[in-house]
Amino acid sequence: MVLLDVLTKRNALPPKGGLHRNDGPRVVLRAIHVNHGVSRNADAWAQFCVEECSKRDVPITVEIVNVDRRSGLGLEAAAREARYAALMKSDAKFILVAQHQTDQAETVLHQMLRGTGLQGLAGMGEARELRLGQMLLRPLLNVSRDDIEKYAKENQLKWIEDESNDDTTYARNYIRHDIVPVIASRFPHYASSLERIARHAHESAELNEALAKMDLKLCGADAFSGAFADALDTLSLPRQINALYHWLRWQKVAPASRDQLEAWASQLFRVPPDGKPHLAGGHDYVIRRRRNVLTCEKIADAKTDVKLD
Repeated sequence: MVLLDVLTKRNALPPKGGLHRNDGPRVVLRAIHVNHGVSRNADAWAQFCVEECSKRDVPITVEIVNVDRRSGLGLEAAAREARYAALMKSDAKFILVAQHQTDQAETVLHQMLRGTGLQGLAGMGEARELRLGQMLLRPLLNVSRDDIEKYAKENQLKWIEDESNDDTTYARNYIRHDIVPVIASRFPHYASSLERIARHAHESAELNEALAKMDLKLCGADAFSGAFADALDTLSLPRQINALYHWLRWQKVAPASRDQLEAWASQLFRVPPDGKPHLAGGHDYVIRRRRNVLTCEKIADAKTDVKLD
C-alpha cells in the first residue's frame, strides 16, 4: 500500500533519496493484483485492493491464476511463476513491485545459505526485463521495512498481513523470524550491508558475463545458438566453467551446479579424437561439440540417439 500511496500522491516514482521526495519520473498509473487462490482469504485480499484503488481513482485489474502445485518447483516458486506470467500479460511498459531493502537482505542471506554463485548473491535487481518492451522495477529496494512501516502509520494507511508469512516451515519466513532478529541485535545495519554485498555481486556477475563473451569470441546480447569451443580449450578451468555457465543461460537452460559444470567442461573442452562429436548433458538438455562449435538442444528434440555417461 505504501508504494501505491506514494505513486498516487506524487504522480511520480519514489526517487533514490527516499519516500518523501517529489522529484522522481512522472507516471501514468494502473494497478494489477494477482489472486493466487492459495489462501482462503485470497478473494478478500483482492476486494481490499479494488477498494483501495477505487479510493485513489486508480484503475485496477485482478488477475486470477492457477498455481501448479504438482510442478515440482514448490509452492512459493510455482506461485511466483504464475504471478510473473500474469504480470507479463499486461501491456504496461513498466511493472512496479514493492520489495524493499529488508526483503533484499533476507534474499541474500537465503542465497548464501544455499551456497549460491554470484548471480544468486546479487539478489533482486532494481530493474530487469520481463519480456521485450516490458521492464520490472523495484523502486523501494533501498528503503528499509522500518521506514515503510513508519510511512504507513504516519499516513494512516491500511494493509493486510498474509498469514503464511508467519509459517516458519518456509525457509524465507524462518530466516525472517528466527535468524534476522539475532543478526540485527548485534549488527543493526545488517540490511544495508547485505544490500551492498548484493550490489557488489551484481557488478561482478556483469564482469563475468562480459568475460564469457570475450572468451567465446562473441559480441552483442543475443542468446547465441552456437559458440566456438576451441576458444576455450587452452583456458583455465574456472574460465571454461564461467563461459559455459553464461552460454547455457543464454540458451535458457536451468542453472546447473558448479560440480555439473566442471564435469561438462572436462568433457567438452579438449581436442575431439578423430573429429568425433563430444556430448555432455543434464537438465533434459544435451550439449554437442562438433567441428569446434557448441550447440545445445533438448534431449527430446535431439535428431539422433543421445547416450550420456
